[in-house]
Amino acid sequence: MENTHGDTLPSGEQVLRDGIAHLRAAWAAHPQDRALSGLIAEFAAQDEDFARLWSQREVGVNGRGRKVLRHPIAGAITVDFEVLLPLQDPELRLLVYRAADEKSRASLDRLYAR
Repeated sequence: MENTHGDTLPSGEQVLRDGIAHLRAAWAAHPQDRALSGLIAEFAAQDEDFARLWSQREVGVNGRGRKVLRHPIAGAITVDFEVLLPLQDPELRLLVYRAADEKSRASLDRLYAR
């Protein structure tokens, strides 16, 4: 599937895989969190794809990358992102998103002006 920017969008499988890898990283940092463990067990029981991908034990947190966001009015907006971890409190994460191209920047400017 291609967006209007000509970039190839990640498959639904890849988006799910990345999300589960992030969730596994959070769970690994808090293995005693009963609420989180319960939520994971609930997802695994109710969704075959989640259960299959969770069992693969992939762990990851992308520090930077590119995403295509779908906005109901503006359409596809391509953003570059970075995840920053403060040294004093590594439990916190600051996500910074920036328009990846001029078309996305113009779309964000139009949304901001509304």
